[in-house]
Amino acid sequence: MAFGSTITITVNAVAKVLNRINQDNYGSEYSLLTATDSWNLKIRHSTDSPDADGMTMLRHNIYIEHVVYATPSTNQTKETFTATLRAGKYDGTTAEAHLASAMATYMLASSSAVINDLVVGLN
Repeated sequence: MAFGSTITITVNAVAKVLNRINQDNYGSEYSLLTATDSWNLKIRHSTDSPDADGMTMLRHNIYIEHVVYATPSTNQTKETFTATLRAGKYDGTTAEAHLASAMATYMLASSSAVINDLVVGLN
């Protein structure tokens, strides 16, 4: 199954519909451009070079970027978020999915307190 021709993300209770602008064997790219900002989402798949232990890992990345354009009275701003899933080339996907789900649950715990702590640089 492939991702659809659009992906909807919800930001601060506002739905943003990003349209697919590129797809190839290695991933997809989605975009939403407005007069005031842009949203770009990339999904990529690759195979890493073998790690020091000799294991070859499959890499799956998702990257989102939001740019708010400059105005005469404000500077341009840009925020990005990236997530990477890696698993051994011959491993199953179930454990990888469980690990990703566990991390997402942790990051959203306590009404996003974990994400807020990360954003301000707490360790």
